[in-house]
Amino acid sequence: AGSDGQFAREDAVCAGHFVRGMTKRLANVALNDAARIAALADRHPLIGDVRGRGLMIGVELVRDRQTKERAGTERDAVVMAAFRRGLLVLAAGQNVIRLSPPLVLTREQADIAVGILDESLAEVAANS
Repeated sequence: AGSDGQFAREDAVCAGHFVRGMTKRLANVALNDAARIAALADRHPLIGDVRGRGLMIGVELVRDRQTKERAGTERDAVVMAAFRRGLLVLAAGQNVIRLSPPLVLTREQADIAVGILDESLAEVAANS
């Protein structure tokens, strides 16, 4: 029979393996998401910049990429369009959309979220 200390060490080792596995999976999802969202800028001139750390990604919306004029009204419209489609994104600052998904996000869910963001940006551009 093991002592309480032995069980605590085994629990810590198991937790460490779980965290490393989860971190690796999340890193893959996060890198994929950031790259896919950055690629949306090719189709959506409203996107001025994409930045973030891990799964938290900020998408800066601008009316003009040269002058970097903030697109606050458009940002609000994208937030609402995404919400109507079932995606909750946050308005941050004056013209940034913040995506902050849960740590249990799957690749399939991430794909759906990027698709909804794409559709929402297209809707707002068509109505502007």
